[in-house]
Amino acid sequence: MTNFGHAFKKEHFPASDNAFVPVNHGSYGLPPQCVIDKYIEAFYGDIASPDKFIRENQPKQYLEGLKLVAGVLNCSYKDLALVANATLGVNTVLRSFPFKEGDKIAYPSTTYGLCANTVKFLAKQLGIVPVVVPLDYPMLDEAVMAQFAAVFRENDIKLALFDTVVSMPGVKMPFKEISQLCKENGVLSLVDGAHLIGLIPIDLGTPEFQPDFYVSNLHKWLSLPRGCAVLYVAKQHHRQVQTMPISHSYIDSDADISEKELENLLVLKFTFIGSETFAALACIPTALEFRAEKCGGEAKIREYCEKLAREAGDLAVKTWPGAKVMENDEGTLVTAMVTVQVPISHYSQTFDATSKEDMKRLLDFVLAHMLDVYKTFVPFAAHNEKLVVRFSAQVYNEISDYEYAIDAVQKTLRTFFARESSL
Repeated sequence: MTNFGHAFKKEHFPASDNAFVPVNHGSYGLPPQCVIDKYIEAFYGDIASPDKFIRENQPKQYLEGLKLVAGVLNCSYKDLALVANATLGVNTVLRSFPFKEGDKIAYPSTTYGLCANTVKFLAKQLGIVPVVVPLDYPMLDEAVMAQFAAVFRENDIKLALFDTVVSMPGVKMPFKEISQLCKENGVLSLVDGAHLIGLIPIDLGTPEFQPDFYVSNLHKWLSLPRGCAVLYVAKQHHRQVQTMPISHSYIDSDADISEKELENLLVLKFTFIGSETFAALACIPTALEFRAEKCGGEAKIREYCEKLAREAGDLAVKTWPGAKVMENDEGTLVTAMVTVQVPISHYSQTFDATSKEDMKRLLDFVLAHMLDVYKTFVPFAAHNEKLVVRFSAQVYNEISDYEYAIDAVQKTLRTFFARESSL
């Protein structure tokens, strides 16, 4: 039986600073030592003979990783591409799709800022029309669906961009159901799964989840180093999707190509876009092996992390007067990330979480104070006039990490508001 927690961390994550208490795995992930070792080995393999690596080894390495990720997602590797991160994947789709002036893109109010900015960019450059789906968590999944359905009824939506798990607040969306709703309404679906693979089971081989486009980071929850993500493109869109940047591998959407080229179009386009460090891709086999053999498989990882996240949320409510876990009555929002509503009135009667100036002062202070004074970090955000914090659980964590982090958050807030009242 695998024993997760601090002993597991000492054995498999020795590079992690023991003076730092990590409770924010969801932001950047953390690869185990075996993956770090493989990364270094792969990097040295590259620089030992760059010509041989780029021309012979890199294409093989890419294809091997692609096929392994396809196995995790249960889809054809020919429908996938490996890219640097989820944001690049979203941009790859949005900036290569042939939108016309007046086309409408729907996205929820909780959309990750970088992705929302891409839609705003397209509005400026191409004249597309952004349509925001208002969401106010905690919500039932059916209430989220109703908001999307209303937007689809009232607008001729070309494409909907939505999350699997929102960044802040860190809540799971009914992404499979929204994807199906898109199909029923003739709307293209672009699923931002920055938080998905390794966090929630996913099966692209079932009719319940057949998006047009889907992207997920591999570094957040699949034990890979940063610089590795997967992009899924449904077959009917292979011609339209181009790399970012456009490279030597560019194939025009109406090019006269053979059946074999068409079948392997994404592989031809995305295997090599330009010079970069490809070491993260070489780590895919090692990361999957670590999860299967050292961790005991995906189900055991999820069971431990989800249970620990819920315990962390309960601890916050128990020890923090007025705190609330952001969960709905069906219990569908919490994953290995749990979001807690901060009882801001406990500290201040005048702080305005809707004020950009107030929030900037708070976030700037929290960032420096928690990192420098308490050697931990908990992300803060405003959500519909509520101040929230997010905790992530991982196999190297124990409940004592959250006891410390919750105490650090409370002390940091007291210090901030004491300073504010003295100004």
